[in-house]
Amino acid sequence: MNCDTMKSQGFPYVDGELPAALRDEMEAHFAECDSCRYVVEQELAFRDAYVVRLRPDPTPPHLRDRINHFLTGLGEQRSRTRRRWYKPWLFMTSAIMLLAIGVVGGMQLAAVLERGNTLDEVVEASLDQHQKLGRGQLPPDIVGLSPRAAEERFRKRVDFKVSLPDMKKPNLTLVGARISRLANAEVAAIDYKLDHDHVSLFIMPGEAYNQLGLSEKPRFRVMKRRGFDVVIWRHQSTGYTLVSEIGVRACHVCHAPNATFEGASLESFLRL
Repeated sequence: MNCDTMKSQGFPYVDGELPAALRDEMEAHFAECDSCRYVVEQELAFRDAYVVRLRPDPTPPHLRDRINHFLTGLGEQRSRTRRRWYKPWLFMTSAIMLLAIGVVGGMQLAAVLERGNTLDEVVEASLDQHQKLGRGQLPPDIVGLSPRAAEERFRKRVDFKVSLPDMKKPNLTLVGARISRLANAEVAAIDYKLDHDHVSLFIMPGEAYNQLGLSEKPRFRVMKRRGFDVVIWRHQSTGYTLVSEIGVRACHVCHAPNATFEGASLESFLRL
Protein backbone atom coordinates (compact mmCIF):
# COMPACT_ATOMS: atom_id res chain seq x y z
CA MET A 1 0.00 0.00 0.00
CA ASN A 2 1.35 3.44 -0.98
CA CYS A 3 0.02 6.99 -0.85
CA ASP A 4 -1.20 6.97 -4.46
CA THR A 5 -3.27 3.84 -3.86
CA MET A 6 -4.64 5.36 -0.67
CA LYS A 7 -5.79 8.48 -2.54
CA SER A 8 -7.63 6.39 -5.12
CA GLN A 9 -9.36 4.30 -2.42
CA GLY A 10 -9.88 7.01 0.20
CA PHE A 11 -13.52 7.74 -0.57
CA PRO A 12 -14.60 4.06 -0.80
CA TYR A 13 -12.82 3.57 2.55
CA VAL A 14 -14.75 6.42 4.18
CA ASP A 15 -18.01 5.12 2.66
CA GLY A 16 -17.35 1.62 4.05
CA GLU A 17 -17.31 0.05 0.59
CA LEU A 18 -13.89 -1.69 0.66
CA PRO A 19 -13.36 -5.44 1.16
CA ALA A 20 -12.05 -6.32 4.61
CA ALA A 21 -8.55 -7.21 3.36
CA LEU A 22 -8.07 -3.92 1.52
CA ARG A 23 -9.52 -1.99 4.45
CA ASP A 24 -6.95 -3.64 6.75
CA GLU A 25 -4.15 -2.59 4.36
CA MET A 26 -5.43 0.97 4.36
CA GLU A 27 -5.51 1.13 8.16
CA ALA A 28 -2.01 -0.32 8.38
CA HIS A 29 -0.86 2.42 6.01
CA PHE A 30 -2.56 5.10 8.15
CA ALA A 31 -0.61 3.87 11.16
CA GLU A 32 2.64 4.70 9.34
CA CYS A 33 1.66 7.73 7.22
CA ASP A 34 0.57 10.86 9.08
CA SER A 35 -0.28 12.69 5.83
CA CYS A 36 -2.77 10.09 4.57
CA ARG A 37 -4.28 9.65 8.01
CA TYR A 38 -4.84 13.42 8.23
CA VAL A 39 -6.62 13.45 4.83
CA VAL A 40 -9.03 10.71 5.90
CA GLU A 41 -9.65 12.33 9.28
CA GLN A 42 -10.55 15.60 7.54
CA GLU A 43 -12.94 13.81 5.18
CA LEU A 44 -14.66 12.07 8.09
CA ALA A 45 -14.93 15.38 9.97
CA PHE A 46 -16.41 17.04 6.88
CA ARG A 47 -19.08 14.36 6.50
CA ASP A 48 -19.97 14.57 10.18
CA ALA A 49 -20.36 18.36 9.90
CA TYR A 50 -22.11 18.74 6.54
CA VAL A 51 -23.72 15.40 5.65
CA VAL A 52 -24.77 13.50 8.75
CA ARG A 53 -25.81 16.57 10.76
CA LEU A 54 -27.87 18.08 7.95
CA ARG A 55 -29.56 14.91 6.75
CA PRO A 56 -33.35 15.19 7.33
CA ASP A 57 -34.80 12.96 10.01
CA PRO A 58 -36.89 10.03 8.69
CA THR A 59 -40.61 9.86 9.34
CA PRO A 60 -41.18 8.19 12.74
CA PRO A 61 -42.04 4.47 12.34
CA HIS A 62 -45.21 4.76 14.46
CA LEU A 63 -46.53 7.51 12.15
CA ARG A 64 -45.79 5.46 9.00
CA ASP A 65 -47.51 2.41 10.54
CA ARG A 66 -50.54 4.47 11.52
CA ILE A 67 -50.93 5.96 8.06
CA ASN A 68 -50.44 2.59 6.33
CA HIS A 69 -52.98 0.97 8.65
CA PHE A 70 -55.51 3.69 7.95
CA LEU A 71 -55.07 3.50 4.17
CA THR A 72 -55.30 -0.31 4.20
CA GLY A 73 -58.48 -0.20 6.24
CA LEU A 74 -59.93 2.48 3.98
CA GLY A 75 -59.41 0.29 0.92
CA GLU A 76 -61.02 -2.72 2.58
CA GLN A 77 -64.04 -0.72 3.71
CA ARG A 78 -64.57 0.72 0.24
CA SER A 79 -64.48 -2.75 -1.31
CA ARG A 80 -67.15 -4.03 1.11
CA THR A 81 -69.66 -1.21 0.76
CA ARG A 82 -70.32 2.03 -1.03
CA ARG A 83 -73.36 3.10 0.93
CA ARG A 84 -74.06 6.80 0.63
CA TRP A 85 -74.38 7.31 4.40
CA TYR A 86 -70.79 6.10 4.77
CA LYS A 87 -69.21 8.74 2.50
CA PRO A 88 -69.41 11.74 4.85
CA TRP A 89 -67.63 9.72 7.55
CA LEU A 90 -64.92 8.75 5.09
CA PHE A 91 -64.39 12.31 3.96
CA MET A 92 -64.24 13.60 7.52
CA THR A 93 -61.78 10.93 8.64
CA SER A 94 -59.61 11.45 5.56
CA ALA A 95 -59.56 15.19 6.17
CA ILE A 96 -58.51 14.68 9.80
CA MET A 97 -55.72 12.28 8.82
CA LEU A 98 -54.48 14.54 6.03
CA LEU A 99 -54.46 17.47 8.43
CA ALA A 100 -52.46 15.44 10.96
CA ILE A 101 -49.98 14.36 8.27
CA GLY A 102 -49.68 17.94 7.07
CA VAL A 103 -48.99 19.23 10.58
CA VAL A 104 -46.34 16.60 11.26
CA GLY A 105 -44.80 17.05 7.81
CA GLY A 106 -44.78 20.81 8.26
CA MET A 107 -43.01 20.48 11.61
CA GLN A 108 -40.39 18.21 10.08
CA LEU A 109 -39.87 20.55 7.13
CA ALA A 110 -39.53 23.52 9.46
CA ALA A 111 -36.93 21.64 11.47
CA VAL A 112 -34.92 20.88 8.32
CA LEU A 113 -35.06 24.46 7.08
CA GLU A 114 -34.13 25.72 10.52
CA ARG A 115 -30.96 23.62 10.42
CA GLY A 116 -29.33 25.24 7.46
CA ASN A 117 -31.08 26.95 4.59
CA THR A 118 -30.47 30.62 5.37
CA LEU A 119 -28.31 32.76 3.15
CA ASP A 120 -25.81 33.58 5.91
CA GLU A 121 -25.28 29.91 6.72
CA VAL A 122 -24.69 29.09 3.06
CA VAL A 123 -22.16 31.90 2.75
CA GLU A 124 -20.30 30.84 5.90
CA ALA A 125 -20.24 27.19 4.79
CA SER A 126 -18.93 28.14 1.34
CA LEU A 127 -16.16 30.25 2.90
CA ASP A 128 -15.17 27.41 5.17
CA GLN A 129 -15.06 24.89 2.32
CA HIS A 130 -13.22 27.32 0.01
CA GLN A 131 -10.40 27.58 2.55
CA LYS A 132 -10.27 23.82 3.07
CA LEU A 133 -10.20 23.15 -0.67
CA GLY A 134 -7.29 25.56 -1.08
CA ARG A 135 -5.38 23.97 1.80
CA GLY A 136 -5.99 20.43 0.57
CA GLN A 137 -8.08 19.57 3.63
CA LEU A 138 -11.03 18.59 1.39
CA PRO A 139 -9.30 16.46 -1.23
CA PRO A 140 -11.04 16.27 -4.63
CA ASP A 141 -12.23 12.91 -5.92
CA ILE A 142 -12.41 14.16 -9.53
CA VAL A 143 -8.97 15.12 -10.79
CA GLY A 144 -7.08 15.16 -14.06
CA LEU A 145 -10.23 15.41 -16.20
CA SER A 146 -11.45 17.88 -18.77
CA PRO A 147 -14.54 19.97 -17.89
CA ARG A 148 -16.73 17.76 -20.12
CA ALA A 149 -15.41 14.55 -18.54
CA ALA A 150 -15.94 16.02 -15.06
CA GLU A 151 -19.53 16.90 -16.02
CA GLU A 152 -20.11 13.31 -17.06
CA ARG A 153 -18.74 12.08 -13.72
CA PHE A 154 -21.09 14.40 -11.83
CA ARG A 155 -24.01 13.31 -14.02
CA LYS A 156 -23.70 9.82 -12.60
CA ARG A 157 -23.59 11.02 -9.00
CA VAL A 158 -26.04 13.94 -8.58
CA ASP A 159 -29.63 14.44 -9.72
CA PHE A 160 -29.15 17.93 -11.21
CA LYS A 161 -27.27 19.26 -14.21
CA VAL A 162 -23.66 20.37 -13.67
CA SER A 163 -22.21 22.55 -16.43
CA LEU A 164 -18.60 23.67 -16.06
CA PRO A 165 -17.01 26.68 -17.80
CA ASP A 166 -14.88 26.02 -20.87
CA MET A 167 -11.14 25.99 -20.12
CA LYS A 168 -10.07 28.38 -22.88
CA LYS A 169 -7.98 30.68 -20.70
CA PRO A 170 -4.27 29.80 -20.42
CA ASN A 171 -4.10 31.14 -16.86
CA LEU A 172 -7.04 29.03 -15.61
CA THR A 173 -6.57 25.50 -14.20
CA LEU A 174 -9.19 23.03 -12.99
CA VAL A 175 -7.49 21.69 -9.84
CA GLY A 176 -10.21 19.20 -8.92
CA ALA A 177 -13.83 18.68 -7.96
CA ARG A 178 -15.96 16.79 -5.46
CA ILE A 179 -19.48 16.48 -4.12
CA SER A 180 -20.03 18.76 -1.16
CA ARG A 181 -23.00 20.13 0.76
CA LEU A 182 -24.54 23.62 0.91
CA ALA A 183 -28.08 24.81 1.65
CA ASN A 184 -28.86 21.36 3.03
CA ALA A 185 -28.39 19.87 -0.46
CA GLU A 186 -25.67 18.13 -2.41
CA VAL A 187 -23.65 20.50 -4.58
CA ALA A 188 -20.74 20.23 -6.99
CA ALA A 189 -17.65 21.91 -5.49
CA ILE A 190 -15.05 22.94 -8.08
CA ASP A 191 -11.55 24.14 -7.17
CA TYR A 192 -9.85 26.38 -9.76
CA LYS A 193 -6.57 28.25 -9.92
CA LEU A 194 -6.63 31.56 -11.75
CA ASP A 195 -2.97 32.46 -12.16
CA HIS A 196 -1.79 31.59 -8.62
CA ASP A 197 -5.04 32.26 -6.75
CA HIS A 198 -7.62 29.69 -5.66
CA VAL A 199 -11.23 30.26 -6.73
CA SER A 200 -14.06 27.97 -5.57
CA LEU A 201 -17.25 27.46 -7.57
CA PHE A 202 -20.22 25.72 -5.91
CA ILE A 203 -23.03 24.56 -8.22
CA MET A 204 -26.39 23.80 -6.56
CA PRO A 205 -29.79 22.56 -7.78
CA GLY A 206 -32.51 25.12 -8.34
CA GLU A 207 -34.56 23.86 -5.37
CA ALA A 208 -31.69 24.62 -2.98
CA TYR A 209 -31.14 28.05 -4.52
CA ASN A 210 -34.84 28.90 -4.15
CA GLN A 211 -34.63 28.21 -0.43
CA LEU A 212 -32.16 31.08 -0.06
CA GLY A 213 -35.04 33.51 -0.59
CA LEU A 214 -33.21 35.72 -3.10
CA SER A 215 -35.16 37.91 -5.50
CA GLU A 216 -34.55 37.93 -9.25
CA LYS A 217 -32.96 41.39 -9.03
CA PRO A 218 -30.20 42.17 -8.60
CA ARG A 219 -29.09 39.34 -10.86
CA PHE A 220 -25.90 38.82 -8.83
CA ARG A 221 -25.86 38.92 -5.02
CA VAL A 222 -22.42 40.25 -4.02
CA MET A 223 -21.01 40.09 -0.49
CA LYS A 224 -17.73 40.58 1.34
CA ARG A 225 -17.26 38.37 4.36
CA ARG A 226 -14.13 37.82 6.46
CA GLY A 227 -11.92 39.22 3.70
CA PHE A 228 -13.44 36.99 0.99
CA ASP A 229 -15.55 37.94 -2.00
CA VAL A 230 -18.75 35.93 -2.52
CA VAL A 231 -21.00 36.11 -5.57
CA ILE A 232 -24.28 34.18 -5.72
CA TRP A 233 -26.49 33.99 -8.80
CA ARG A 234 -28.77 31.75 -10.80
CA HIS A 235 -28.59 30.79 -14.45
CA GLN A 236 -31.67 29.01 -15.77
CA SER A 237 -32.51 26.33 -13.18
CA THR A 238 -29.10 26.14 -11.48
CA GLY A 239 -27.59 28.19 -8.64
CA TYR A 240 -23.94 29.22 -8.35
CA THR A 241 -21.72 30.50 -5.54
CA LEU A 242 -18.25 31.87 -6.37
CA VAL A 243 -15.72 32.43 -3.55
CA SER A 244 -12.29 34.08 -3.80
CA GLU A 245 -9.98 36.75 -2.45
CA ILE A 246 -9.31 38.46 -5.77
CA GLY A 247 -12.46 40.50 -6.37
CA VAL A 248 -14.07 40.71 -9.78
CA ARG A 249 -11.16 38.91 -11.44
CA ALA A 250 -12.55 35.64 -10.03
CA CYS A 251 -15.55 36.06 -12.34
CA HIS A 252 -13.22 35.34 -15.27
CA VAL A 253 -13.56 31.66 -14.29
CA CYS A 254 -17.10 31.73 -15.70
CA HIS A 255 -17.18 34.84 -17.90
CA ALA A 256 -14.95 36.47 -20.47
CA PRO A 257 -13.08 39.56 -19.23
CA ASN A 258 -14.98 41.74 -21.71
CA ALA A 259 -18.43 40.30 -20.82
CA THR A 260 -21.20 42.82 -20.17
CA PHE A 261 -24.45 42.57 -18.22
CA GLU A 262 -27.32 44.95 -18.81
CA GLY A 263 -24.89 47.14 -20.73
CA ALA A 264 -22.32 47.32 -17.92
CA SER A 265 -18.90 45.71 -17.57
CA LEU A 266 -18.26 43.07 -14.93
CA GLU A 267 -16.37 45.57 -12.79
CA SER A 268 -19.13 48.17 -12.72
CA PHE A 269 -21.96 45.65 -12.60
CA LEU A 270 -20.65 43.72 -9.60
CA ARG A 271 -18.69 46.44 -7.77
CA LEU A 272 -16.67 43.97 -5.74
